[in-house]
Amino acid sequence: MTSEGKRSMHRIRGQLGTRLAVAAAVALSALAMSAPSSPSRSTPSRPGVRSSVPSVAALRRAPVAAQLTALERAGLVGSERTVAHFADAPGMPTCSPPPVPAATYPPGNSYGIPFLAAITNGQVLAGYDEWTANHLTWRAQGTTYDLDPWEAKIYDITGWVTGLLELPSLTATIAPQDIVFCDSNGNPDCLSADWPAGQCIHIYSQYGPSPGSPTPPPALGNEHPEGTACAGYSTPTFACLPFIVTLTPSGDTSLSVSGVEPDGGLDLHVTTSAITTVSEVPPAPSPTATCSDAPITVSLSTVAPASLPATAPVAPNPPNTDERTLQTAPTPLTGPLASGTSTVGGNDFSIPAFVPDPSGSPCSPAVAELLNTYAGGFDASFKDQTEGLYYVNGGTDPTAAEPGWVQFSATTTVVTLGLPVGPPAGFTLGSP
Repeated sequence: MTSEGKRSMHRIRGQLGTRLAVAAAVALSALAMSAPSSPSRSTPSRPGVRSSVPSVAALRRAPVAAQLTALERAGLVGSERTVAHFADAPGMPTCSPPPVPAATYPPGNSYGIPFLAAITNGQVLAGYDEWTANHLTWRAQGTTYDLDPWEAKIYDITGWVTGLLELPSLTATIAPQDIVFCDSNGNPDCLSADWPAGQCIHIYSQYGPSPGSPTPPPALGNEHPEGTACAGYSTPTFACLPFIVTLTPSGDTSLSVSGVEPDGGLDLHVTTSAITTVSEVPPAPSPTATCSDAPITVSLSTVAPASLPATAPVAPNPPNTDERTLQTAPTPLTGPLASGTSTVGGNDFSIPAFVPDPSGSPCSPAVAELLNTYAGGFDASFKDQTEGLYYVNGGTDPTAAEPGWVQFSATTTVVTLGLPVGPPAGFTLGSP
């Protein structure tokens, strides 16, 4: 079947609500990691917050007591105070960070420096459409539309990561409980009029034109204005869908410093795994359907990949811009060590399929199908399409989207680095 034929079939078969739910949820699956999110179309980006701690002037001639007083005022002594200071700073994730571990040191341990990093601007792109990639500018009924081949995204992914940076290896192994995503723990309050700002993961999808609709239909998503519930909310260009998305870390996350840039910035590599859960919460008395995928392992880096995965979509025809590459460029860790920022990204991972429960509950076949249908974009070839499950690869390890059809990016900001500054706890200072 030609690409155009598959495109027409998928568009006719899919519903608008389906498209968004799927692409968003699936993209989310790809997101299963502990990296941050890139700015959304409808929300301002949240730049990494720089440290507001004042610099400490040289105090070589001052007595020890004065030096310690100055350090305390600068917030460099007392890790609890420093964590609270940064966690409450503007622009930081709004949920509570996990407890920061205590430093370790010989004998008996390696040197481990506690750190706390904020995840902001997390974003997953999915639903890549090869037809749209060749029609980035579309004119219909006297109006010109600028189309985006990445037709779905999950955004507003924020959270916290803590752990110990080991010396001299500059590596860290982070336990699942040391990663927190601000997703309101799946609370349906995210669909209410007084939804908790900063603690809801949002999804968004914009259909392109199709044989049955020459003009792009209204976009779909779960973000809605403060003071207005999702249920029934719509505008001429947008309709709200009642979807809740949560991320659950699975297994340990590894962090390593893989190199140094010419300007001194640190190259980071992160491997992490998470489970994505998507719930459709329709108005009562309709039941809630909840589907979770298998843990997905993702490799993220501050260095852009040299090439696309072998399974990536085909390149668009010239002169169309090739937008298959990472849409948010990775950047190395730069800035003061205790407030440096970096951007991580990756596209060499696949998304596990959502598998319905045999009983049909809590994960119904209908919702599972919606979540899988467009994970790989309209031009994906689904091997068991006749069964209605839309897996790219079936069998015991079904896949909804292959590497290159989704991508993830996020910003991380080191908000505190527990360097051993100041006297040990309980130390009493005498007269200078």
